[in-house]
Amino acid sequence: MDFIGFSVKNPVKVIVAVILAAMFGLISLWATPVQLTPDVTEPKITVSTTWPGASAQEVEREIIEEQEEQLKSVEGLREFESTSSDSRGEIILKFEVGTDLGEARARVSDKLNQVPEYPEDANEPTITTVNPNENAIAWFILLPIPPSVEDMQAFARTHADTAEALQPFIDEGETPEYTVLAKLAETHPELKLLIKGKNNPALMKKFSEDFIESRFERVPGVANSNVFGGQEEEVRVVVDPAKLAAMQLTISDLRAALQAQNKNTSAGDMWEGKTRNVIRTLGQFRSIEQVENTVIAVRESTPVFVSDVAKVEINYKKPDGLVRQKGINALAINCQQAPETNVLEIMGPPREELDLDNNGEITSFELSEAKSRFGDSLRIAVEEMNNGALKPRGVQLVQVYDQTEYVTSATDLVETNIYLGGFLAVAILLTFLRSPRSVLIIGISIPISIIATFVFVRGFGRSINVISLAGMAFAVGMVVDNAIVVLENIFRHYEESGDPRKAAIKGTQEVWGAVLASTLTTLAVFVPVIFVQGQAGQLFRDISIAISCAVGLSLIVSITVIPTAARYILKDRSDATTPTNENAKKKKRPGIVSRFATAIVDGFIGMLRWMQETRGSFLIRVGVLSAIMIVSLVGAWAIMPETEYLPEGNRNLIFAILIPPPGYNIDKMIEIGESVEPLLAPHWEAKPGSPEAKELDGPMIESFFFVAR
Repeated sequence: MDFIGFSVKNPVKVIVAVILAAMFGLISLWATPVQLTPDVTEPKITVSTTWPGASAQEVEREIIEEQEEQLKSVEGLREFESTSSDSRGEIILKFEVGTDLGEARARVSDKLNQVPEYPEDANEPTITTVNPNENAIAWFILLPIPPSVEDMQAFARTHADTAEALQPFIDEGETPEYTVLAKLAETHPELKLLIKGKNNPALMKKFSEDFIESRFERVPGVANSNVFGGQEEEVRVVVDPAKLAAMQLTISDLRAALQAQNKNTSAGDMWEGKTRNVIRTLGQFRSIEQVENTVIAVRESTPVFVSDVAKVEINYKKPDGLVRQKGINALAINCQQAPETNVLEIMGPPREELDLDNNGEITSFELSEAKSRFGDSLRIAVEEMNNGALKPRGVQLVQVYDQTEYVTSATDLVETNIYLGGFLAVAILLTFLRSPRSVLIIGISIPISIIATFVFVRGFGRSINVISLAGMAFAVGMVVDNAIVVLENIFRHYEESGDPRKAAIKGTQEVWGAVLASTLTTLAVFVPVIFVQGQAGQLFRDISIAISCAVGLSLIVSITVIPTAARYILKDRSDATTPTNENAKKKKRPGIVSRFATAIVDGFIGMLRWMQETRGSFLIRVGVLSAIMIVSLVGAWAIMPETEYLPEGNRNLIFAILIPPPGYNIDKMIEIGESVEPLLAPHWEAKPGSPEAKELDGPMIESFFFVAR
């Protein structure tokens, strides 16, 4: 079948095909996940087990070794590594690329169920498909809600000594950050009354794990959420050794009594008439008094209670980590992205779009409307919690890191380069072809090929990232090659005959074989990369798919859309009285670009003729060729940039990791972190454009926090 003639004779069918390609391409574009870089990490599963109070050696001997004995036979496992530390053990299992993590997780769970037993105080192991130590897409800080402008005005009226310190905030009409007021209270002790009574976020770890962490993990696309810092509540039994010894008791006796009575026991059931009653004995402690009234033993017919030998109180556990944000204690919560998900959809729309009536406040109705419109997301979850359970407690979640800001800026930059590349390609074509109609015909091939490529990107299960967009940026200059070859031949026949229909069919039929050969040579370079396995294949597959599909589509466009467009865009001059081609050439005066190009070509031909006709031309050719090779190699070596696995880019974010000497406790690590805060405080305290900001020896800091663990 003659596709070229069929296309020229059926323009409506070609237009419909172009519209369908553009429509499905746009649908695929909106449905394709967006992320910074391709998923180049091998499939991993992390098994974490906690044993409070145990040393690293005990964790390794009692837990990790038992788990390794069972996990080493998991199907598809390539290698695993384990880490044992105080109170915690972790095993990271690595699988072959392409492994279904859902099935692998089920196999790992089955193997863990075969572990004979765990220590009495050890918690059940948790299985996650994301390494808790890997980068998160978002960080949130739990902070007290600062007082409003009205609160500061009322406080200043009743405490005249603080009016001068609070007046700048009142004049600006903006609520200051809590960290600013906390530092100001160090020099104005009266201000402590203003911020007094707020909940300490560092003492809300249990609430954060039960409420905030679980809410974040319910957002589609969030694989894991972690809470850092803070202290958990506990019922503490403080033993008096003298009283315990006087009663001839030991710590083991006390512990055994508490463990034996702190549990509910099933007592079977009892039938009474038509009903069946389930009987349970309730012994689990629900108050401090129940713990105090627990009987340890009987001495001389007198029961010995816990309150006789110990003091029972509610206190907080020793912190296993701490978070400070701009100089005050806080809690940090992060969120990690699940594989093959869209980071922009996970994060959700910006806060401005959630405020539907643009009044500065987001109501429950607006959140419900936004949730139905955009779906659930992290930003919506934050606003729901800030307006709901967190507000009565006097705390709020503040986002201090958002990966989507860098993702958006990086992808926007590449998209801009695509548009700029397309504009430059059209400008160069217009410069040399000097025919707006011809450039219009060629320009059609660029958007059609690029937009339709997203169908294949989505079909191959890839994502939109800087690598795939870079491939499309490269393809912008490549997709016009086929169109230029076809149109140039059509235009040559058009100048000879003046009939655009005959010129379109004949011109395309003459060169379609050469265009096909050229496209196949390009595909022969990039298509094999699609089948490369391992991390290299994951990294370069996106750029290979983008270029291969775009160039392949450009072949179809050049032999169908280009001749059809030429048929109807070029004017029909077959019946007009026009001068012959030779006379037209004589009357037409070449332009500046043509004269310049002709001069370059003539000069190059003259140089080649001299090199061939001069005596000793062989040595001259060898010398010129050698000089070109040497200059190329030396130039490539001189300008070659440093090599790295993936470019880091400018994320406007700095992560500094300090590894203290072995044996340092949390207090010492906190002391090290606090020593850094005074050096950086001026960078986050200065206001943009202020004299203080101009005097800084570095950039301003929007947010600063450190985690000690």
